Amino acid sequence: MLDDLLRLVAESGYGRLVAVRGRRQVGKSRLAEHFAAHSGVPYGVVAGLKGTPVDIQMRRAVQTLRSSANPLPGIDAVTAATPNDWQDLLSRLRLVVQDTPTILVFDEFPWAWESSTWLDGLLQSLWDGDFSRHPVLVLLIGSDEAMMDRLFEHDRPLFGRLDEQLVVRPFNPAETALALGGDIAARDVFDAQLVTGGFPELIAHARRFRSATTMVENSLSRPHTLLADIAQLNLAGELSDSAGARLVLNAIGADEVGAVNFSAIAATLGGGKAAETAVTRAMKVLVDVKQILAVDFPGGRLDSRLKRYRIADPYLRFWFRFVEPQLRNIEIGRPDLAVEAFRRSWPTWRGRAIEPIVREAVLRLAPSLAGPLAGIESVNAWWERTGTHEFDLIGAGHDGLPLAAGSVKWRENQPFNDRDLAKLAAARSVIPHAERASLLAVSPHGVAPGVGVDLVLDAADLLTAWQA
Repeated sequence: MLDDLLRLVAESGYGRLVAVRGRRQVGKSRLAEHFAAHSGVPYGVVAGLKGTPVDIQMRRAVQTLRSSANPLPGIDAVTAATPNDWQDLLSRLRLVVQDTPTILVFDEFPWAWESSTWLDGLLQSLWDGDFSRHPVLVLLIGSDEAMMDRLFEHDRPLFGRLDEQLVVRPFNPAETALALGGDIAARDVFDAQLVTGGFPELIAHARRFRSATTMVENSLSRPHTLLADIAQLNLAGELSDSAGARLVLNAIGADEVGAVNFSAIAATLGGGKAAETAVTRAMKVLVDVKQILAVDFPGGRLDSRLKRYRIADPYLRFWFRFVEPQLRNIEIGRPDLAVEAFRRSWPTWRGRAIEPIVREAVLRLAPSLAGPLAGIESVNAWWERTGTHEFDLIGAGHDGLPLAAGSVKWRENQPFNDRDLAKLAAARSVIPHAERASLLAVSPHGVAPGVGVDLVLDAADLLTAWQA
């Protein structure tokens, strides 16, 4: 996509402004650097630094601009004296952006904006008056997705200037399989997905081990490993000024199931009105602003009061369940306690943590399924207030009526059996309008002989949902 944008810049002779956003540690900066270094045109990279005085940011910017593999023409001359601030630096960069196609990467733009809140207005002025009239591709990169969105809303100076907004996401399961390499079993791919969340650096680390669980046990055996530290870096950047949000994440992540309601979260924080108020405030940050938490509704009914909260990112969800509670034990030299806690709870936790991934896979696979299942347009879990009945997935058509009821049994060795089928079949009588719903079994080991379901999906089937 970036290659295509650069070609358009070169052909038209006019600049293009592109925003690139995504979670921390997902590879945005590495992608931009790789693209620019292999583009064949001059390029420069500058970056905002969080909580850093502007003069230090300027010295760093000069260093990175001069260290480019294909420097901007005349960059040594215009940076002979260190710029005073972002206005001074960007004004000088205008002089080196002329009629030759070039790339300018502005990494961690929101961090630069924090130290100079007029920066987007300055960039708008320079863009309208100069940069846009020359063949320059400007990439504005940011990890704070909420702030990136805010910077380009209708009441901000850069509104209407963006030619494209690109989102860099963690690897999906099929991409994880490719990155892991070798003849890896589909079930092992999903284990890796649950542990790494698809973050490239963690997957590269996982390649060194026989399995994801082996990597986890190795990481829990010593302090300051990638598995432990990447989450802490992300949280420090995302929630540096929101202690209440961190407490809510701790409450949700420590739960054995990992999907809890509002009352349970408030009770963990001490209960009462004060706790409820704190949770409400934290939810605005975690759900609406940062989108770290996902909200599930039974059957996808957004008007239901039975909503549940879970940590959206699989890696962060894993970290809060198995790493964060054990950091103290690891630090004091008792990693055996951390490893034992992981071995004891991993099978049960994995069986529930895989469910959101399964639901996404079923939704993706729906068009290729036979009969009425091809009409599935939404896939959600379903539960009732009493907790007597709960079903892992309900696939509904455009009218919201159930077309399929499914059960996920992600066990170590056992297939989907008669008892599982009996519980699943109850969906037809419990869920409104589900009398004719097809029954779907999801299990890495298939179904036991004689178990009559309408559709069976194993790990390999699910993996095809993300394959082109």
